Amino acid sequence: MSGLLMGAGDSQGLAVSVQRAFDVPGRGMAFDHPGFVDVSGLVRRLRHQGREVVAKLRSAEAALSERRLAAEAALRLSGLVSSGFGAVTVCVPEVVHLPGRRAALVSPYLGTPLSAPSAAALGLSAEAVAELLVALLARGVEASGCIPRNMFCYGGRTVLIDWEDALLVPASAAPDRLTLMKWDIAWSDLFGEDLRLRERFPASAAGGEPELDSFEATLAAWLLPGTSRHEVRRHGIEATLASELPVPEAAPASAADLGHLAEDVLPPQLGVFHTLLTARLREQLGDAAYAALLGQLHDLVEHPRPTASGLDALRLDWVLTLFSAAEGEIPGEAQPLRQLARRLTGLASASGWSAACERAEVAEEITSRLARVVLAVLGREDLDLLLRGSCAQGVLGLSSDVDFELSSAEFPAGHRPAEDLVIEALGCLGLAAEGSAARPVERDLVSADGRVSRDLHEWFELRRPGYAHHDRGWTATFLSGPSAYALDRPSQYEGQGREHTTKYLWFESRAALARLVFATPALSPRPVTLEQQLSVLPGLIGDHEAVELRDLIQETFALREAADPSQPADGHAERECSRLAGRLDRLRQQLGLPGPRLT
Repeated sequence: MSGLLMGAGDSQGLAVSVQRAFDVPGRGMAFDHPGFVDVSGLVRRLRHQGREVVAKLRSAEAALSERRLAAEAALRLSGLVSSGFGAVTVCVPEVVHLPGRRAALVSPYLGTPLSAPSAAALGLSAEAVAELLVALLARGVEASGCIPRNMFCYGGRTVLIDWEDALLVPASAAPDRLTLMKWDIAWSDLFGEDLRLRERFPASAAGGEPELDSFEATLAAWLLPGTSRHEVRRHGIEATLASELPVPEAAPASAADLGHLAEDVLPPQLGVFHTLLTARLREQLGDAAYAALLGQLHDLVEHPRPTASGLDALRLDWVLTLFSAAEGEIPGEAQPLRQLARRLTGLASASGWSAACERAEVAEEITSRLARVVLAVLGREDLDLLLRGSCAQGVLGLSSDVDFELSSAEFPAGHRPAEDLVIEALGCLGLAAEGSAARPVERDLVSADGRVSRDLHEWFELRRPGYAHHDRGWTATFLSGPSAYALDRPSQYEGQGREHTTKYLWFESRAALARLVFATPALSPRPVTLEQQLSVLPGLIGDHEAVELRDLIQETFALREAADPSQPADGHAERECSRLAGRLDRLRQQLGLPGPRLT
């Protein structure tokens, strides 16, 4: 089924129509069926020379590959007739090349897919579905996309679309387990019950290690080291079935549709995490509670329908809904995640010391709560969440990230996959964050075996959420504090020389304060947050010096806040940096504190 183009001239005209549909907002036409959601903005319905067509945007290479698969499938399935479906036809799309090595797969608009009505309304049976799938396999076509949302009744035939994942196999070959899973989820969703198609077909015999898809590659990084690819696949299939098989109480919400949509709505790793988290919640809470969660997610995408322009807002709501459900009951004094997110949104453009202190407090609580859920779902509660940087010190400016790590003696350099997942979740809530990949490389403090090390200033900042004082977590077993001799000398970072930037100056003033706090043996436990460090400062040095250092802390912070990180420093900022650096040098000299090598 093709023949959209009438010749070279029409090909050029169609390309122009398709390009306009993607380039001009609102150019495309709406789709009739309520289940269609295109948050990625890669599909358009348009009219060209009196014909309604659908264009799907792909890379040129991917578009050509899918067309080749569709064309071969059309040959193999020619003349196929199946009970309940009648004549079965493959839609072979046209490839329309666009600028920038892109292309569109263009097909006739076929109306409403089989996924819109119920199986009863279609007069289908599970036996008819199984017969169709067997017929495809008998002709050497393993089409994981042979599912209701890709099938249409058109012109008295059943038309199949979407061939990007199809496999051309020997006649009557047993299907792959992933294909069986996709068939089971989609067809069971149409019938509203688990059809157990996976039990009707012998899965292909396990040969060598399978090639993992992107979902499985992400999952593998979260499992124990050494987990075989076969085990990764088994784990992924079990989790996906648990997450997406029908939940009758959830209607009209569909676990299958929401699971499919999560891959488009959420960043890559969170899309996989959605599957693990929802599978866990369904197992722990039962179908009734799981149906309530599905209803909440369904409402997010129905009222109003999401678009590419509203993706950020949808991601935020989706993450809050998922993680709030995973938290369950929270202590009475704790604020719900959604309330914390509203506070964070209100602080998004608020500058100044007070706003930065509140932002740090909210960011710390959100980071702790999200990380707790992530570690529970991944089974990694053995990891410590350690805060570093400005957030740990309780003053998170507009241009500062949340610096944290999920680490342990087993993972001294951090568990990067778990950290990346938390970073994605924080990003959906509007918080930029960095994990162990952004840790300082300097090694001022080193364990006896050399495996564990810390930059001096990073060590000053370490604490676990909920503790205002220095708390090194698991590292306390391996690293003792710096000696008085080390505190009296420049750190490795300072030895590299002063950088004449507002960011470095903000670091310098905080480093001077931390040195005074950590050089006082009688001060225990030692505070890490700047507010508490400043509160004990008058007891450590003279009143005049304490006032001067407090002023320098706040003035260097204000200069850092006012700086535009996307623009080079102007003359005023450079002059202010030089002036404040001079004051800081004089104060350090009075107090006998080391500092950066002057350049």
